[in-house]
This record gives sequence, C-alpha cells and structure tokens, in this order.
Amino acid sequence: MSNEPNAGYPAPLDQLAGREFSFHPSIVNIETNLWTVVEANWSEFLVRNVADQTQVWVPRRFLGALSASDRPVMIVGLEKQLEYKAGQVWPVQKRVIEMPRAPGAAEKVELLESEPKLSLVAPPMRFDASEKKLGRLILMVLVGGVLVVAGGIAIFRGERSGEMIAYKAVVQESLGLGPEDDYFAVVRKLGEPVSDRWKSDGESLQYQVLTYPTRNLNVILTGRERKDVHYAGALDSDWKVVDSVTQKGGSNTYSVLAKLPRF
Repeated sequence: MSNEPNAGYPAPLDQLAGREFSFHPSIVNIETNLWTVVEANWSEFLVRNVADQTQVWVPRRFLGALSASDRPVMIVGLEKQLEYKAGQVWPVQKRVIEMPRAPGAAEKVELLESEPKLSLVAPPMRFDASEKKLGRLILMVLVGGVLVVAGGIAIFRGERSGEMIAYKAVVQESLGLGPEDDYFAVVRKLGEPVSDRWKSDGESLQYQVLTYPTRNLNVILTGRERKDVHYAGALDSDWKVVDSVTQKGGSNTYSVLAKLPRF
C-alpha cells in the first residue's frame, strides 16, 4: 500500500491514507482490530476491517490522537470505547440493573410512612467524673487492641499471600534488546530458544514467539513479512508483558503486546 497522504481527507485523517491502523481502545464486537480508511468528510469517516471487510462510519467527534509511528502498526486513539451493533458504532454504556423488590415490600413501605411517628427522646443520662474517666479508659483500651490485632493480621496475610513482596518487571536494559534486533540478535543475546511459533494477524502482521522456559520469557518478534521481523518485547509464562520497546517516532509496543492473544 502507498504511504502517501491523501489530500482529499480532512486533517488528521490525511495521515491514514493508504495505511492500516488499529483503534485504541478497540471496537467491541469486532474480532480483528486492523482497519483502513475508505473515505472521509468533515463530520465522519468510513473505515473497513482488514479481516472480515466490515465497513462502518465513525463520527469524527470520537477521533483522538494518532501515534507518531506506524511500527508495528499505526494507533488511532478514540475518545470513548465504541461497540459495533446493527451496522453502526455506539459508545459503550454501562447498564445499572435495579434489583426487584420482594412481594409486599411496597405495601410495607407505604404502611410505615402512613403510621404516625413517635418522638423517642430519652432523658439525658448523668455520669459522675470517675465513671467518665473509666469509660474513656475502657474505650481507649478497646480501640488500641483492635488496631494491634488488625495490624498483626494485615502483616501476616501480606507475608503469606505475597502482597508485601515487590515485583519488578524485566526492563529493556536487562535484556539488552531493542526494536532493531532481529532473530539472530536475540539468539546471540539469549541463546537458542527451546521452541518458536508463528501467528498471523490478518495479512498485514506476523508474530514470532521464542520461548525460554528457564528464563520465564516469551520473546516476541513482529513485522509485515516473516523474513523481516524484529524485537517487540517479551512476556512471562503467564503471558504478562515484562518488556516493551519504544520505536522510532516515540510509540511503545506495550499496548500491542498486552492485547496479543496467547499462541
């Protein structure tokens, strides 16, 4: 595809002319988050899904910022998360479900409201000075005991569950890998992987994972062709991002890796 801007698109959509891009956050009910612009005007723009060819108009008021780089793919921000239904996109709305009342509850409420309210004002209680001091002392002892017990329980549970252990993700400097490193550079740094697998995202992106079980690492390489993939980051055995890279233009691969399904 051509990377030349289309002067017929209103800014900033002219940057997307001829390019494939992903929405962030992705559109609900659409499986593959990879799109191209078909046409645009000053109020909305028509996009086509690369995988299933779904076309939908997106109002320009939902358009956010565009990433400065298209490696591995251009990211188009959305001001609100959208969902696809009935051939259109709509802002995702969280619905509040009202719990049904038990039978007869409404009648009980009306009955209570209709009954006359009684004034229940108790006569003031009188305490002498010694009783007041004793009461304050008992209250202070009870409060102190509760705080000590609560602190002990919190420390014990934190030690048993690991909540007090600080975990630090692997950073790029510790791996010594960057966005220009290819398969051979990874092997030189980390050694031969135990296994490697491929995944295709439509026809535009290729993902390769190199597994290092003893290091608890799954190294991810990505590119548009299998013969030209480069280091994008690493995930642990639970498929959580432990390393990402900042590409030319300032975009980081973390969001792409966080959404990458296990393969």
